[in-house]
Amino acid sequence: MSYERSSHETPKGPQRSAEGWVLFVTSISPHSHEEDVEDIFLDEGCNPTKLILDRDRKTGMLLGYALVEFESKEDAEHAIKECNGKEHLGSEIQVNWAFTK
Repeated sequence: MSYERSSHETPKGPQRSAEGWVLFVTSISPHSHEEDVEDIFLDEGCNPTKLILDRDRKTGMLLGYALVEFESKEDAEHAIKECNGKEHLGSEIQVNWAFTK
């Protein structure tokens, strides 16, 4: 028996959010500031359209991760290639797709 993929099914791989292509960045130093995280990408020629950082409510320190949004899939792929494994404030950051199927 053979099954064909419905033309309405989403292909496997990275998925676009409602606003853009989102990357999940981990191993960010809790001592970083928003500008530090943005500079990780800008220094490699990547221009994020949005940056979301989560902080501890009591200390105000970063919780070690961020969501970074890009306008195009190509821009996000470039950011993964250039920034994944990059050292920042003593930590080797990990950059991956936030949404995959």
